[in-house]
Amino acid sequence: MMKKTTINDIAKAAGVSKTTVSRYLNKKYANMSEATKNKIEATIAKLHYQPNRNAQSLKTNQSYLLGVSVADISNPYTPRLLKGINDYLQSTRYQIMIMDADNSVQLEQANIQKLLRDEIDGLLLQPLNNQAKNYEQLIASGLPTIQVDRYLETSNWSAVVSDNFKKAAEVGALIQAHHYQHVIVLTNSIQYISSRKNRLSGLKAALQTSNINIQVLNVDQEQDWQTILVTAAQQDQKTVIYALNGSLLWETIRTLRSAEIDFPTDVGLLGYDDSGLADLITPGITSIMQNPHQIGKLAACKLVKLIDNPKKTKTEKTEIPTSLIKRASL
Repeated sequence: MMKKTTINDIAKAAGVSKTTVSRYLNKKYANMSEATKNKIEATIAKLHYQPNRNAQSLKTNQSYLLGVSVADISNPYTPRLLKGINDYLQSTRYQIMIMDADNSVQLEQANIQKLLRDEIDGLLLQPLNNQAKNYEQLIASGLPTIQVDRYLETSNWSAVVSDNFKKAAEVGALIQAHHYQHVIVLTNSIQYISSRKNRLSGLKAALQTSNINIQVLNVDQEQDWQTILVTAAQQDQKTVIYALNGSLLWETIRTLRSAEIDFPTDVGLLGYDDSGLADLITPGITSIMQNPHQIGKLAACKLVKLIDNPKKTKTEKTEIPTSLIKRASL
């Protein structure tokens, strides 16, 4: 049987002390030269050393596990968010446990309870609700938590989100520039989701002094929303449809084409494109592109810093810029 490589073996082969190797493994690089770090890294790779995670956990009283609670893992936005989280954590000690709430508040709460029982060191949370009362157990636990994509109305947790209000205001200005008279805002339930609220309120702020009519069509409340959408799109007023997420944008395209309604000839169309495919449609769709990879990467970075220095980390909301890409659908 091949002898298992130890810290002593790494120290001897690299020509450094066992303490220095231990500091390197625990990411404590203060007063450690780049040459020493590179030498230890090369020696670890050469000798195929694998740190004992359980031993490290016992020594530091940490599990080195981070929870990630996402609203809907099937949403095109989610894989890019998770990729950003994973890309950042590759250079750290941490591993992640991903929990899918499947757009169910009850399942989300059950998932959080499971993560707390597993003694994770921190949580990246894409909340399904903006009310703190729904997260009382998590808040009471004191677990380091960073919100992604959405945020609670009142909490001591930092958040990394898109610049939803600002970009929605730009959408409003673009709608005015194209002389639309009627806007159909296609959305899921808005009341408890900060990102949706900001995407609507930004539009309203931009159009408040205009005569443009805003019609909100909630697909969660209107079972026959496709019929309502088609009827509204066929009225005499010059109309544009604004889809508040990528899934609804593609559902809208299917609905309009089934009804033989052309854009931009019969109706204007724009919305959030989380799949990056809006330029493949003819004509190209004017769309808002988020950067979930950057959101995930920055949120993971903030969580690790919060775990390492809880008293030195201030609560803040960081907005990642989105891009409004103008194409031929308006």
